[in-house]
Formats: sequence, structure tokens, C-alpha cells
Amino acid sequence: MKLVDSIFKNYINIFSQSKYFLGSLIIIMIIYFGNNHIPFTFSQQQLPNVNDPSLKIDRVADGLQSPTSMAFLTNNSLLIAQKEGTLSMLDLNNPTNIEPILELSNVNSKNERGLLGITIDNNKSGESSIFLYVTETRTQLDQETQDTASNDDLRNRVYKYEWDEVEQRLSNPKIILDLPAGPGTNHQGGKIKIGPDNQLYVVIGELQREGQLQNFREGPEPDDSGVIFRVNPVDGSPSNNNPFIEANNGDKGGNNNLLAKYYAYGIRNSFGFDFDPITGKLWDTENGENLYDEINIVESGFNSGWKLIMGPFSKSEAITENDLVNFQGSHYSDPLLSWEQSRGITDLEFFKSDNLGQKYANNIFVGDITRGNLFFLQVNENRNGLQFDNEPNIANDHIASSEEEISSITLGTGFKGITDVETGPDGNLYILTYSRADGGQGALYRISENTTQ
Repeated sequence: MKLVDSIFKNYINIFSQSKYFLGSLIIIMIIYFGNNHIPFTFSQQQLPNVNDPSLKIDRVADGLQSPTSMAFLTNNSLLIAQKEGTLSMLDLNNPTNIEPILELSNVNSKNERGLLGITIDNNKSGESSIFLYVTETRTQLDQETQDTASNDDLRNRVYKYEWDEVEQRLSNPKIILDLPAGPGTNHQGGKIKIGPDNQLYVVIGELQREGQLQNFREGPEPDDSGVIFRVNPVDGSPSNNNPFIEANNGDKGGNNNLLAKYYAYGIRNSFGFDFDPITGKLWDTENGENLYDEINIVESGFNSGWKLIMGPFSKSEAITENDLVNFQGSHYSDPLLSWEQSRGITDLEFFKSDNLGQKYANNIFVGDITRGNLFFLQVNENRNGLQFDNEPNIANDHIASSEEEISSITLGTGFKGITDVETGPDGNLYILTYSRADGGQGALYRISENTTQ
């Protein structure tokens, strides 16, 4: 090392007299830093860590601005929704190529609002529809069709677009759901998915409202806040067999049935849900105010309990299930896991591959936005709960309280903030990140098998 330092200093003295000093200096620095094993780059971001040596992590792309959700369009292309209203396509064969393919207008991205969700429906004829969830002040429709939707205030809307594979563009937007977006600027929800039943599921947060859907008996009537919708992806009509479709004196999904499109309610806020690939059941994450982020199995008619219950029922003093607003066909159940201190749990993904080993197949990955941790959870044999073989305290009370308990379910750290987790068509795990500390800067990571072990 001393010899390298000496040579470096001598080269500097010699070439400082030369008119080619700057170019020569760059060449010398490459040699010098290379010998010292220091990457020569003006910006070198450290990779996140995974604590399983059988896995490795790669950065697929960075420099993403405020990415919120993603969906694989083909085996080699990925659509990324960005909070300010841009939908971009990433070529996985050439990940430096990130091309905007849609710029939404009139997007309100204040706080937790914005372009928040995306999902793709590939129908039997081979055509694809792309659904987007966005907060906006006016619709994305053509001017001549503006009268078909309310335009007087801020709204969260779910759109259905047609995808033209030849032209590589989205067209013919159609409003599937027209939802409130206030008064709160946070708790907008925004995740959307096509379920195994081919129905469209959409989650919206409670928008800081206090109505019957938030379990206030004397509050305003159901108003599309704090719920999971289950609707026909063709036109947004209530799906058959929805739990409340015959509510309100037997009205079967008519205009007077405020509950017909709901699958679940009593949700504070959620930014993640997925379907168990074995049972088809819906699982979600839910964010507590200061305490008790949750993971739940969401059965049809589920009342999650907010604003009276957050976390295990036993932790809610002087509250009984009779205090909840119980619509006909509703039911409450405790979360399968709660983080005692809220940390902004976001997406939940059942890993639909065995590429990382049988341990991970059909089990759950969960991210958080505040600390950038990636959690791994194993489903029990009956697939109606979680198992914690290495942490009896969590197994006993279903609460992750201490740092030791939280560490026992943590697989990865250093992601800054996670907004989406997906199984890729290549059978690997993809993680979309969003750093609130860095103005929304994000990246895409891939976790795969470490073949060097």
C-alpha cells in the first residue's frame, strides 16, 4: 500500500506540470482507487442487507421518483406508478431504460394522496386492462364525457384503461369507482388487485372520518371510507355474493344500498393486501395510529374494528364487540399479528415461487415505510394463522413488542422505505422502495438465490 501511495504522489508531481494534468489525474485516480479496492464513483449507494446467506440482493434500477406500486406487464417489462401521476415502463432486460408511458393530469399528491395503485387484468382473449388508483381534482376523461362523473371536488378514482400492446400505450379510460378523498390528506389507501375470483378488490383508508364505517353508531351513514371494495372489473358494479348485497331491507345492490360494494370495513388505513395462493383467502395489513400495526385474514363481511379497536381486542379497554357497528352479515376477528409500536407496515406479498427455497414458497413478505425493513412470516399448517417457532412470546400473544421479537421476523434491512413487494415472473422477489427522507427517491431491488454458497 505504501508503494502505491508513493507512486501516486510522484505521478501527481510529474503531471501537475503538464497541460494534460486533468485527464492524467483521472486515469491515475482510477488506478489508485482500484488498487485500494474503493469503487471510483461519485455516488455509491450501499445495498440493503438480507440475513439469509442463501439469498442475494441486487439493485435493478434506481433514480425512481416517488414510486408507489408496480405490476408486471410481461416477463420482461414492469409498470411503475409514481405518486405525482406518471406511469412508467421499465425494461428488465435493459433496466436503465425507464420510459414514461402515461402522464395523468390534475393529480393531487399532497401527503398520502397521488397515483397510488396499479393492477393488470389479462383476460381470456389475450387482451389486457390496466387499473389505476389516483387522487385527482378533475377526471382523466375527454371533455365531452366529463359530465359522467362528479367534478366539483377532490376525489379518489379507480380507472380502467385498455392496453395496446402494438402501440405500447394506454387508452379509453373508464371510471370504475368514484370515491371520496377527504377531509384528511392521509389514510387514502390505494392498493388494488384482481382476486382469484376475477373480481376487483380496492382498499381505501378512513380519510380521518368518524362515521358508521368507523364504528360510530351515531355517525354519518356509510360513505365509502375505511373499506375494502369488491366489484365487477367491467363496470364497477357490486360483485355477486358480496356480504352486504342484500342489506338495507333486502335491496339487492340497488342505488339505496350503500353497502353493496363492500367486502370489509372498519379499516383505519391499509397499503397492502394479497390472496393466499393455496386457499384463495384475502390477507391485509393495517396501520395503527401509534400502536398496533396489524396483519389480518379478511373474510367476507370483516369489520376490522377501527376506531374502537386496534390491535388485539384484549388491549381495548372497556370495549365489547357489541359496541361495534355491526351491519347484518358482519363479524370481527383479532389480527394474526400486531407490531406493538406502529411502523407504517405497507405491502404484503405471498411469495408464489420456490426459487428462494421451500422455506419461502407460499409464505409472506411484508415491508414498512418508516424504517425500510422487510419481514418474513410463515403461515401455519392450516393456513389460518402464522407460526413463530423461534419466538414463543409472539406465538403466545401475537404481538411483536421487543427489538428481539421484531428481529426474529426481520429478513432484510436498509431499504429506507418499502411501498410494494411482488413475485416476479422469473420466480424472484422484487421490492420497490421510497425514501421519505430523500424526497421520495426510490429504487427497485431483486432478491434471488445466492448460487455462490
